[in-house]
Amino acid sequence: MALRPPHSRVGDGVRILGTVLIALHLFLSAWLVIQFEGQYTEGQPAPTKVNALVAIDKEQTLIDVEMENATSFLLYMLFRDYDEPVNASQQNTTQDNSDDEKPSSESEDEGEAIEWLKYGRNATLFSLVFLCVTECLVVAGIRFKGTLRAFALTFALACFLVIMPASYILDLTGYNGGDDDGGDGEEDDSSLADETFVAQTEQGSFAHRQSSVQPSLLPTGIRFDLSFSGYDLGLVEPENYSSIRNEPPQANDSDAASFVEFQSALDLTYGKNIPYLLFIPLMWIFLPQKPSNSKAYSGQEEE
Repeated sequence: MALRPPHSRVGDGVRILGTVLIALHLFLSAWLVIQFEGQYTEGQPAPTKVNALVAIDKEQTLIDVEMENATSFLLYMLFRDYDEPVNASQQNTTQDNSDDEKPSSESEDEGEAIEWLKYGRNATLFSLVFLCVTECLVVAGIRFKGTLRAFALTFALACFLVIMPASYILDLTGYNGGDDDGGDGEEDDSSLADETFVAQTEQGSFAHRQSSVQPSLLPTGIRFDLSFSGYDLGLVEPENYSSIRNEPPQANDSDAASFVEFQSALDLTYGKNIPYLLFIPLMWIFLPQKPSNSKAYSGQEEE
């Protein structure tokens, strides 16, 4: 007695219907869930905690943010005051004038931000449609149907487990695909740590900045352990900017109180309905396709 049941037209219909229902169920559910937990461990905003939950589906990004012990953080943002030095503003003006000499097309290309998350959504939608169309083509009896069906399922899994998390990270860091500096990825890691730093401060307002990103695998996704630290010039007098930039203040110095450190963890996990994709290969087993050898199939029917 064979372990697998024989092919039937009813089985083909059930298999197509099941694939369409699973794809529709995934289409209407959350594709990626991000959990963020951070805390100020050093400095005036400590011990403020930040918790955020982000859910990404086919067209929306829903964000829910909560802060605990937020009084110290509010006072920190209220009393900090950063004044851009005159020399720095003159340097920026000189750089702007030199940049104007470049072709306008090049400057416009650099200013355009790539919507990575949009591309990830489009690829995932295409994978679901392609999965349903492939199952219909298998019933029609095209060549290499087994290979095509396996590729469609693998591509759908890759979209949910790899492409969507990667597109969110690229969108979060603002990566535009350029490699002008010839960097090895350290700049992207720094920008990821900076994005999770809650205080969106002015550019150049932190001296001796240090940031790190430590990725690790989770059973249902990936985790990034992030840290950001530096001396906030918004908490010191403007005349001390240059001295702090040249050398970190000593422990007994009054400007040492401007040190701020933020530790956080970013968990990227797939939606709870993604495992329903694994029911599709089970249908392939218990509802087999029509054998490629039609003669062998007709002989089985006569028996």
